[in-house]
Amino acid sequence: MTSATSSSVTSSADLLRHRLVVEADAHPNLMLRLLEPFAIHNVQPTRVRLDAPEDERLDPTALAAMRVEIGFTAPVELAERLWARVDVMVPVRTSHLVSSASVEAAA
Repeated sequence: MTSATSSSVTSSADLLRHRLVVEADAHPNLMLRLLEPFAIHNVQPTRVRLDAPEDERLDPTALAAMRVEIGFTAPVELAERLWARVDVMVPVRTSHLVSSASVEAAA
């Protein structure tokens, strides 16, 4: 194995469970925007929850807030990179990252 290959291999002990919680404008392509960084970094979300505005209307002239939770496993550095990319997106109002036990310890 070359050094480039071995450095890209991540053991399950390095993986933590994360939950990225985002409040953002209820834009029609919000989910596409939020999930794009995960695809770019080859991270498969394990859970996605979307809470629409209370009236469940998407009015482009007065965007209400939607709450999105994305669960995933990744090394801490990658989780923080994903959070940083999501946090600066235009429709995002607030975001925070919650990390928990390692995947190996939780199994």
